[in-house]
Amino acid sequence: MISQENGFALPLKWNLRRSSQYAFAGISLFIFLLIIYSNSFYGDWHFDDYFNIVSNPYIQINDFSWDNIKKCIYGLAQERPSRPLSYLSFAVNYYFDGANVFGYHVVNFAIHYLAAIFLFLFIYNTLQLPLLRDKFNQTAYPVALLAALFWAISPVWVTSVTYIVQRMASLAGLFYIMSMYFYLKGRTSSKFTSSVFFFILCAAAGLAAVLSKENAAILPVTIFLYDLLLIRGASRDSIKKYLKIFFLPAAIMLITAFIYVDFSAVFDGYKMRDFTPVQRVLTEPRVILFYLSLLFFPVNSRLTLLYDIDISRSLLHPWTTLPAILLILAALGFAVYLAKRRPLFSFCIIFYFLNHLIEGSFFNLELIFEHRNYIPAMLLFLPAAIFFISILNYFSAKKTLQWAVFAAAIIILTGLGNETYRRNYIVSDDFRLWFDNSEKYPQLSRTHSNLGNAYLAQNQRQEALREYEKAMSLNNFGGVYARAVQEHNLGLYKYTEGKFEEALPYFVGSSKILPSYLSNTIHIARIHLLKNEFSPAFDLVQAALENSPHNSDLGELFCLILLRTKNFSQAENFAKSFLQGNSSATFPLAVLAQTARQKGNLPAAINLWRRYQNSLPNDRLANLALIELYAAGNDRIMLKKELAKLYCLQGDKTLADYIHEISGRRNLFVYFPDSNLIKKIIDRSRAMN
Repeated sequence: MISQENGFALPLKWNLRRSSQYAFAGISLFIFLLIIYSNSFYGDWHFDDYFNIVSNPYIQINDFSWDNIKKCIYGLAQERPSRPLSYLSFAVNYYFDGANVFGYHVVNFAIHYLAAIFLFLFIYNTLQLPLLRDKFNQTAYPVALLAALFWAISPVWVTSVTYIVQRMASLAGLFYIMSMYFYLKGRTSSKFTSSVFFFILCAAAGLAAVLSKENAAILPVTIFLYDLLLIRGASRDSIKKYLKIFFLPAAIMLITAFIYVDFSAVFDGYKMRDFTPVQRVLTEPRVILFYLSLLFFPVNSRLTLLYDIDISRSLLHPWTTLPAILLILAALGFAVYLAKRRPLFSFCIIFYFLNHLIEGSFFNLELIFEHRNYIPAMLLFLPAAIFFISILNYFSAKKTLQWAVFAAAIIILTGLGNETYRRNYIVSDDFRLWFDNSEKYPQLSRTHSNLGNAYLAQNQRQEALREYEKAMSLNNFGGVYARAVQEHNLGLYKYTEGKFEEALPYFVGSSKILPSYLSNTIHIARIHLLKNEFSPAFDLVQAALENSPHNSDLGELFCLILLRTKNFSQAENFAKSFLQGNSSATFPLAVLAQTARQKGNLPAAINLWRRYQNSLPNDRLANLALIELYAAGNDRIMLKKELAKLYCLQGDKTLADYIHEISGRRNLFVYFPDSNLIKKIIDRSRAMN
């Protein structure tokens, strides 16, 4: 029989020792996780992935120089260190395999797997503490393994693992539980040197957790309460003693917060929100209870990326606000009541609510995201695991009932795994993700906005426009920032349609809310250029370059404006400096080629266009520019080669149609061909042959 006396070992012929138990746990967790995440390793980029990774120049490094690392760890704003370990991990991924999603998914999977391993080790060793040993000594292993499995395979973590950018949450979770495990080992070690070693590891892992994501700053308080409740014991004397030293973990947490967070700007961000700090604080208790419902009833019909939740505008609106607050206070009160009799259950309850404290407070954050449960829920399934093992033990004399309980546990684990696999199928594809999200929360503007982007990526332009317009008509963006992003999307749509006058108001409106969003600035400047309005384009780009001197799109546009306004010397100097800062750039070569041509230096112009063409062999403008230059230089051999390339590129089109097609937005090109001149060159070449 499976019973407490035999350590709940399965009725198979093996004799697991400590090392073998660890190996079995590690292999079991790996197999379970690999199966349920097997369909996620080639999943698409999503949502915040783009500006944090795909279009983030600061993590796109070619070497590990200090300058590159510094830019990387200073995040997007480049003002102070921002989640440096998370961004550094993205940079390492990019260094080895660029923007290939596979490597990022492998790292995310490995992080989640290691977090599950350390969670198992932490629970297993916790259950063997003196205060708990008598009760859990025989069941520590199955309880720890089952609790770790329940947590690891939950479908709620798909957005922490498969959604690449949320490595920030899972990496913080890994280091968080590592720190707690090392503290436990250091606190219980019988050797002084071992204790010191583990405490150093604890501090290092704790620091790494905070450097991955700010919510890990609560860790010192968590460890303090863990020591009080589960190592020392919550007696009256110990509570008095610990209260005297509580300032230490509190001080560490506050110092970390002041170093890491710009408190002067905490409330400024609310200008972009549809809610106030007070409304956020009132809403979060309902959100946290909703998180609990997802954790214990995680079916796919309830899970998505963006949720639509009513804002609590007072204690009575909506009416569930006050009951939610009272329910959480009651749960915490119950945890305090249990502190002496059931310290483990008490700590599990406190751990959950305590680790929601930072993201569930007044900080200017979105109201709800599943990944915020990653750390708080780590011990939430421990009571459930204890319950299952206790039931198995209770029915140890009744084989049929015991196997029924065992089968129920297997069914639950299999069901959770299946839901996770299905959830990965949805989240791995950008179109499926947003289509699913828009069906579950059809009144959210952002779901329609992102679904429109997904349609556009598939070149389904009418469907994309329909979703964009629906997003604007619903006007439920959650804040002016998201609305400004949608205005930018509509501007891009109109721009690519060639409707520049219609696109301009969208870009201008978006830039008023998002002045640092360079894509708005770039497109406004391009529209000015297309309208021959060179002065406003020059002023706009020059001002943007002062704040973003290394932005390649701005640099190219500035070169172009200087060329179009016939400031050839300035264009040449800027292009040279641009090329020095980015040796792989091609656009400055075309600018330098045209400035050389203006000076009458045909050999230099030819050489520069050829260098440009080496990088872009089928560039049609380079081909036509070289035809003109070779004809002017009377180089018949090279002219013949370029004319042969022209015939291949031209296809069945007439020369006039071909040139008109590639030079429709002529003010945005460094060079635009003279169709009459090209025709004369072709006719002359044919006559000579």
